[in-house]
Amino acid sequence: MPNQTALNPVILSKFILWIVVTVVAAILLRRRKVTPRVRLAFLIGGTLVFGFAYGLAARRGLNPNPVFSVRSLLTAILVRHQLVLPIVAMLLVLLLMVWISNKSICGWGCQLGLLQDLLYRVPLPKWKPPFWLSNTVRVVAFVVLVVGLAVAGLDWVKLVDPFRLFQFNFTLWVGLFSAAVLIASLFIYRPWCQFLCPFGLIGWLVEQVSLLRPRINREACKECKLCVKACPTQAMADFYAGKKIHADCFACGACIAACPRDDALGWQRRSK
Repeated sequence: MPNQTALNPVILSKFILWIVVTVVAAILLRRRKVTPRVRLAFLIGGTLVFGFAYGLAARRGLNPNPVFSVRSLLTAILVRHQLVLPIVAMLLVLLLMVWISNKSICGWGCQLGLLQDLLYRVPLPKWKPPFWLSNTVRVVAFVVLVVGLAVAGLDWVKLVDPFRLFQFNFTLWVGLFSAAVLIASLFIYRPWCQFLCPFGLIGWLVEQVSLLRPRINREACKECKLCVKACPTQAMADFYAGKKIHADCFACGACIAACPRDDALGWQRRSK
C-alpha cells in the first residue's frame, strides 16, 4: 500500500469511525445495553455505512477492512521484501482494538462480518461447527496464503476477495465465492470469519489475552447455561468451562442479553 494511502481522508475517516464504534460497543456491552434490537440496528447500520457507503466512496480504490491489513503486510514482506509503516500501523491499531475489547472490531466494524451476522438471523436451521474443525481449516488457509505469497507471489484471497462485493467490483470467481459465503451465512455463523479469515486467526490469538470479554461471576451464576445456548460460536461454552484457550468471541453480546441475572455475567476485565 503506498504511503499516501494512509493519508486518504476516506480511509482515515473509516478508521476513526471504527474506533468510535468499538468504544461505543464496549460501553454498551459493559452496561448490558446490547439488546437484540440494538444489535440488529448496529448490524444493519454497519453493513450500510462500513460496507456499501464506504465502498461507493472508495469506488475502485481501497475500502479498508481488517483482512486487507494482514494481506498487505504479508505481501510487502514476502513479495516486495519491504516493511511499509502505514500497513504495520493499520494492523497494530486493529489488533489493539481486539486486545482491549475482544474482537469488537470484527463484531461491530468489519463490513463482511456484519453482513454475515445479519444473514445468520434469517430463521433457518443452524449448524455450529466444532472449533477444532473451523480453526484447523483457518490455519491451513493462512499457511496456504503465506506459502503462496512466499513461493509464487500468489494471494488466494485476492482471487476470491468477498469484500469486493461492497464495491460491486466482481470477477466470476469473486462473485461465485461471495455468493457461497453469503448462502453459508444463512446456516453458519460468520463462515468466512471462522473458517478462512487471516485476520480472524491472528485476532483469535490476541483475544486470548484481551482485557474486556465475558466474565462469569460463579457466586451469582445459577448454571442455567442460557448464555452458552445463546452464543453463536463455541466461545461461551469455553468461558463457562473455564478453558484457558477459547473459541472466537465476536463481542455480539448475545450471552449477556440471555443471562437472567445482572450480576452473573458481564463484559469485564479480569477481577484482581
